[in-house]
Amino acid sequence: MSGNAASQFEQWAGASGADLGLAIATIVAVTYLIWLMWVVMGQFRAWSDRETPMFDLIWVSVRAAVVVMLVGYFIRP
Repeated sequence: MSGNAASQFEQWAGASGADLGLAIATIVAVTYLIWLMWVVMGQFRAWSDRETPMFDLIWVSVRAAVVVMLVGYFIRP
């Protein structure tokens, strides 16, 4: 963005582009961390009710954590 366009954007949006990008990245990060917690808690409940073995609890949790790390890498502001 040129200097004039950036100043116009900041005037009309109320925040700079960098601040807006950081806010969007923060919202996405909180959302996928809540998703990770939901996945792990669901697997833990299934394991504690003896519906799934410990291996599935660990495997699904690790896969979800890898997805969160990949999304975190690509969503950097």
